Amino acid sequence: MKRPIVNQSKRVTPRVQTISRAYDMIGKVTTSNVFPTFKGRLIHVEDWKCYFEIIENKEYTKYNHCAGQIEYLPEEMVVCMRFEEEEEEK
Repeated sequence: MKRPIVNQSKRVTPRVQTISRAYDMIGKVTTSNVFPTFKGRLIHVEDWKCYFEIIENKEYTKYNHCAGQIEYLPEEMVVCMRFEEEEEEK
């Protein structure tokens, strides 16, 4: 008799909060694989939604035609992101 297959999926990596409020990071750039160009600038926070403007990526130019689009992410996800120290030049 075969043993039943046990769900041995990988564990979920816990999110570590890096900032206290997303509102404090307005105007700063972050990198994430959620954005088509991997770069986004936080432009507005409303309730639990954080709105990002997709910006061009100089290294990976394949999806730069998406620059200028607006996307939103939940604040609980944004407070766990690392933002770049220097602001990206427009």
